[in-house]
Formats: sequence, C-alpha cells, structure tokens
Amino acid sequence: MIYLVLLNLGAAEDTYPNLIGYLKSFNYWARPMPNVWFIDTYEYSSTIRDGVANMINPSDKAVVIEVGKNWASRNINSIITDWMKKNI
Repeated sequence: MIYLVLLNLGAAEDTYPNLIGYLKSFNYWARPMPNVWFIDTYEYSSTIRDGVANMINPSDKAVVIEVGKNWASRNINSIITDWMKKNI
C-alpha cells in the first residue's frame, strides 16, 4: 500500500534526522516536496503515524493517508511522477 505522509513541522525538515531516517527506512519512498512523503508498506496508517510521532515535537502535526490509483500532479519532478506511475 502507498501512503501519503504530510508533515507540518516547527523547524526545517532536515533538523529531524531520526524522522528522515525512519521515512527512508521503507523499501520504496519518494519525496515530491518538503514535508511530503510517499512510502510503500504493509503497515497500518496508525503504525506509521505512531512511528512519525515518536520523532517529531509535540506541537508538530502529521497526517497519514492511504493513496488510491486516481491522482494528478502539476510541476512535480518527473523522477517523482515516474515513481508514482510505477508504484501507485
């Protein structure tokens, strides 16, 4: 399953190395823009949410959504959209 992970962080994403490491630990992932990730996993959305929550500040926000086949994009790097075409 492909999940979209949306983050609203109180600091720059690169100041969260454990979070970045966690999201990159999934076999397949893509980062179309800052604070937005696609990950491919058979984990539950709540498991991903809890994993993210353990690595962000209490006031930071996160949303995890399972992604379906119907999607569209604009001005996204072709490396990302190629990944999306292949994996979503």
